[in-house]
Parts: sequence; C-alpha cells; structure tokens
Amino acid sequence: MKKDLIIIAALLAAGATKAETTDSVKTVNLQDVVVNGVRAQKNAPYAVANIGQKKLETFSKSGQELPFLLAQTPGVIGWGENGLGTGTAHLRIRGAADSRINVTLDGVPLNSPEDQTVFWANMNSYSALIRSAQIQRGIGTSTNGDGAFGGTVSLATLAPSYTPSFELTGSYGSFNTYNTGANFSTGLMGKHLIFDGAYHETATDGYIHGTGGRSGSYYGGLTWVGNNLQIRYKNIGNFEKTGQAWNGVTAGDNDMSLMDYGVKTYKDMYEAGLGKFNNLYEALKYDDKGHFAKDANGNYITERYKMNDGSYWDKTTDNFYQNHNILSAVWQPSEHWSHNIAIHYTYGYGYYKEFRPNNKLKKFGLANFTTSDGETVKKTDFVRKKGLAQNTYGAIYNINYNDGTWNVTGGINFQQFHGNHFGDLTYIANKEMSEKYLSSGNYKYYDSDAHKYDYSGFFKADYHFNKYWDAFMDIQMRLVEYKTNGINDKFISNGDGTYSNQQLNISENYNFVNPKAGITYMNNGHKAYASIAYSNREPERNNFTDNGSYPFPTPERLTDIELGYEYTGSNWYAGINLYYMYYCNQFVQTGEKSDIGENLTTNVKSSYRMGAEITAGWSPLSWLTVEGNAALSRNKIKNFDESASVDWDDSYRTIHYDNSTLAFSPSTILNGFVNIHYRGAQAIWHTNFVSSQYLDNTQNSDRSLPCYSQTDINLNYTFKIAKKVIGMKELIIGANFNNIFDRHYASSGWVYSSIIDSYNHPNENRYYQIGFIPNAGFTAMGYITLKF
Repeated sequence: MKKDLIIIAALLAAGATKAETTDSVKTVNLQDVVVNGVRAQKNAPYAVANIGQKKLETFSKSGQELPFLLAQTPGVIGWGENGLGTGTAHLRIRGAADSRINVTLDGVPLNSPEDQTVFWANMNSYSALIRSAQIQRGIGTSTNGDGAFGGTVSLATLAPSYTPSFELTGSYGSFNTYNTGANFSTGLMGKHLIFDGAYHETATDGYIHGTGGRSGSYYGGLTWVGNNLQIRYKNIGNFEKTGQAWNGVTAGDNDMSLMDYGVKTYKDMYEAGLGKFNNLYEALKYDDKGHFAKDANGNYITERYKMNDGSYWDKTTDNFYQNHNILSAVWQPSEHWSHNIAIHYTYGYGYYKEFRPNNKLKKFGLANFTTSDGETVKKTDFVRKKGLAQNTYGAIYNINYNDGTWNVTGGINFQQFHGNHFGDLTYIANKEMSEKYLSSGNYKYYDSDAHKYDYSGFFKADYHFNKYWDAFMDIQMRLVEYKTNGINDKFISNGDGTYSNQQLNISENYNFVNPKAGITYMNNGHKAYASIAYSNREPERNNFTDNGSYPFPTPERLTDIELGYEYTGSNWYAGINLYYMYYCNQFVQTGEKSDIGENLTTNVKSSYRMGAEITAGWSPLSWLTVEGNAALSRNKIKNFDESASVDWDDSYRTIHYDNSTLAFSPSTILNGFVNIHYRGAQAIWHTNFVSSQYLDNTQNSDRSLPCYSQTDINLNYTFKIAKKVIGMKELIIGANFNNIFDRHYASSGWVYSSIIDSYNHPNENRYYQIGFIPNAGFTAMGYITLKF
C-alpha cells in the first residue's frame, strides 16, 4: 500500500504542468459564485463569522466533527455524545439547536427536510473537503431550505486544483482514536478537465462506555472549465457505524434516581465511578436491600446487558449511509452578470439497533403474554431496530447582476422529499414469545411514510448609493407541504388488554413571506450597520409525533433586529453586535428527549433572546496574535405554561411561570486565543467558558448544568521541502492537547421530573433525573501530513 501511494505521488508530481489556457484564479472566482447567493457579503448588515481554508485544514486533523470548530465563533456551542467530538455531534447558535440552524453545501440544503436537522455524524471529516465556512447568527440573508431561527452555516467545497496534487494524513490519540485520509487531484487534463477525490475516516473506542465506532466520507468530482463557464459534478458519500450514548451519563434508571442519593452534577457522577456510564450499554446494579450497589471503594457498580444465551450485548449502534449527488454549472457571460444552477439528489438509509432491558410489552403494542406453564409475562428484554430511508431531489438557480452601484441576486429552490420510517423487533428474551413473534423474521411494530415539498424564491438587492452607504432589501417567499401517514411507535390501549398504534394522518400546508432590510456605513476601516428581518418556520416531524401532552404544533415566527459596529486597523480589530430576537410561538426545548435521544420541543406564545456579541483581535508583533470573542445574552419566555408530570406521567398539572429563562441558553459564552507563529511553527492556545444553563424552562437550579471551561493547545510545524523527495512539497507534524486541565463537566444534557406527593416530592422538590452529556478529561492526538 505504501509503495503504491509513493508511485501515485511521484506520477502526479511528474505530471505537473502550468494551466496554459485557463486562469485558476478565475475558477476560484467562479466557485465563489456558487455560494454568493446564500452568503452575506462584506458590506452586509448582519452578524457574520468566516472560517478560512487554513483553519479548516488544521482542524481536519483532529477527527472531531465541524460543530467543535464552529463553536470557536461568537455565541456558538458544540458538543458530542461520546465525549471526544467524533461521531454524533450537535450545535447551538444563540441557544437554538440543530433543527433551527440552516446548513448548505455549495448552496444546496443539507438539513434533513423532515427533521430539519443536520446529523453531523454523517459528515465525518468535512473540514478536509471544504475551503470556507460562513456562520450568520440570527435570521441572516435568504437561503435555500429550512428557515434559520438561530443561524445559518454556509459551506463551500474546495475549488478544483489546476496542478496535480496528492495529500496523505494520519492522526492517532487517546482512546485509540485515529483519523486518516487522502486527497488527490489530477490537475488540468486536456485543457478543460479536472478529476479530484478524497477519502477520510475516523475510528475510536470512545470515552463513554459502548461508544466505539467508525465513520467516514468520500468525495469524487469531475470539473469541466472554460473561460467563463464551469460545469462540475460532485459525489459526496458518508457512512457511520457508531456506538450510541444519546441518554448521556444518566443519574439512575427507570426505577430510581441518584439525585436522591446526593448526586447533582456530572462531576459527582465521575467521582462516584460513573463518569463513563452508558445505560444503552449497561445497568446500575442493586444490592440485597434494593439500593444501588457500591464496591469497596464506594463507587457504584454497573453490569453489562446480557442476551438469553449468556453472551453480552455488544452495544447500541447508529448505522447510516448517505450519498449526495450535485451537478452544477456556473456561467459568467460578462463582467456584471453571473448564473448558477444545480440539480441534486441525496439518498440516505440507516437504523439504530438498541437493547431495551426489562421493557413493558405494551411499549411495543404487545398484550401481556401467558406462557405454557401459566406465567403472565408483562416485561422482558428486547432489541429494537428503528430506521428510515430517505430520497431528496432538488434544483436551485441563482442569477446575479453587479455593476458596483447595484448588486442584485434572485434565486429559486425546488425540493421534494420522500421518506419511510420503520421499527422492527429483532430479539425477544422470552423464548416462547420469541417463537410466536419472530418465527418468520423480525416483528414490525410501526411503519409510516412521509412526503415534503419545499418551493421558495428570493430577491435581494444592495444599492451602493454613495461612497460610504449601502442599503439592503431582501424578500423570500416559501411554500411548504408536509404529509405523513401510517402507524407510529406510540400505542393506545383498547381497554381489553390489547393495543393499537397511533395513526398518523397529517397533511399541512404553509405559505411564508420573509422580508429583510438593512443599511450599512463603511469608511476607512469603520463599519456600522442596522437590519431588521422577519421569518417563519414550520413544525418538524417530532412536533407532530412526540408532542405528548402539549398542544398541536403551529408555525413559529421571528422578528430579528441587529445593530453593529466594527473597526479594522493596521494590526487590530474590534466589533460589537447587538440583537433583539422576538419570537411568536417559538419551539423551545422542554428538556425531555424522545426515546432515541432527540430533543423535544413545544410552542410558547411569546419569548425573546437579546444580547451583545463582542469580537477583538490584536497582533502587536509579526509572530503573535491575541483574539477573543464574547456572547452575552438574556433569553426569556414571557409567559410559560408547563405541562408537569404527576405520579410518573399518570396525569399532568399545568403550572404557570412569568418571565422564565429559556432552556439551554447560557447567558455568557467566551472564547480566547493566543496564536504564536514563526516561520513554519505555530502554537495556538484556546480557552472557552460557558455559563450555567437550565435543562428545562422552569428556571429551577436543581435542573441545570453548572458553568464550565476548557483549554486546548494545538502545536504544528510545516517543513517546506526545497529539494523534493519523491515529489513531496510539504511535511506537517502536529499535536492537539484537549482539556489540558482535566476538567470533568457536562456541556449538555436532559432532565425528567415528576411531582410525586406520596413520595415526598411536591412541586418544590420534584423527583428528577438528569442525563449528562460530558466531555472527556485530558486527551491528546498527534498527526502527520504529507503533501505532494
């Protein structure tokens, strides 16, 4: 294998030729046209953070998913479920989580249309495939796909390389984590064609028990370039088989809570020997008195789940495959006009496979079972397989006119989605039940189909009406139709001991108009701006299928006011952005999760987010840069009616709150960086801080996460190879040291609470249980990259 790679590198290097007929700089400009339709330009009146190729390339060696890089920008939090940042990862911007963040790749929507979420586990090593990322906080400019209610993330793929190249990288670190990959380009062939590709994968044992896994991505592209025309086909595929911990480190089980034993935080869990506990993989053990058992050191004891043949359950896994196909054309017929068109198709298929210990039969719609010896079985162990298949088709078209005074863009987006959801039981521990239900294969306990049609168009104009001033206008119209039918995985008692599936028969249509306007002043390094935007967003699937005791979902609406000032000097910069986001019927997280770990939300009539985002940087010396950003916010629900559980969900009680704080909305997020760089050497110190955050909307300090801080260091050195060895141009070595002070904290979580007066748990002192999503303690990873 090594010999083959050396031969490939040598051939590519030997074939390097100058691009004689086409200017590669112009091709990069054409590539910019692809994303200009959905990105904010330099003079736009919005809160924007840009991440360049160099930072993306350095981050790609870490094996972590993109949310951890995006979290270095103001007001953003990223976290992962296995504690290391690989595999399943999540993102929040201004307190708004995954499904409320619009993500595009070269202008093509990446959000799953039905869930409105980007599953970052399916985007392993994307930072190695893209050349820039832009984060717009708030509504931002009009884009393609689902509405942005926290922010937008625009990703742009690497521009085709005109010279042959080959890159090989490998990383290895804590918890047996490795990341490896290769990128190549043939360079320009026959004056017009470029073929390039990449393959990357990450594997780990995981920090949390049972979260080992492997995921990867591949890319293949063919580009035809002309003087003012570029036609490009991209195939980007992703796969993953990753151990899951969507419940986090749970403080108890279905019967008892460790909160009653004095455990209040993740640090308490860690000190009690449960820092890596995963109830999808193992269970807390009981002693003879019915309490959680402890060992001689006072640590709680766990035991892995077993099958009925005595073997251990391996682990709960998420298995998913996704393939994106994008065919695009960019045409720039004159200095002032440009066109971009793309058609795309995405196929996805995957499933969870999960052990369900001692579950009630009625959870799967099964009646109590009587065995041959007359025993009535109400509970047993199961393995369930919950899956989906997705087909998404679409087309986008943007046209732009720019003469220096007017910069006008129009765009249309057509997208259709067809999906199927299914659930099978693949294992039943009780052998007689297994013979009855699984004798001819898996037992299907739910099945439903879904269709979503999303059609939108936008028009935006920037008028440069004198030397310093720009006025902006932007309007989008969006038509959405969503249908789902079949049987859901919720069951209704028939009153005779049998159960029937909840029937799904949802057909909703939404027509949205989303206007925006703003003004910008720019002069000699100064930039001041103001904007107002209005947007609508439809409910997602879970709002219909998992809204529990909350009302039927309705669309949410947002008015976003932004006011900012920035100054850029010769060796320093500073800026502040003030915002006020007023929501009508905002979907807010309740703190609860679905039984596959998805955050559940409900409408609240009136709420707001307001705050200040501050950025600053200074380069006092050629080899030293100091930077920082801060997000300070206030996030409130003006009137909130909680549907509080009573007696473990036997009934519900409505409790009213005035001006309560929104869940998962820390008031302070800080990032600080020190970058020392000299010749080929670079050292980066990064410290972040996140203040405490509530896990539900009741503003109860017991049901919250404490503040946390983490410091990471990246060291790297680039050797320029003057006298090329087998065509090698660069050798990069480096290391990442994360959480160097070995802090033990949770960056996210969930909470369940219930009022149980008979057990001395009134509303003021509820029974509750928290699932903590922790970060690992100190970890390290070294890497090496060869460029040919």
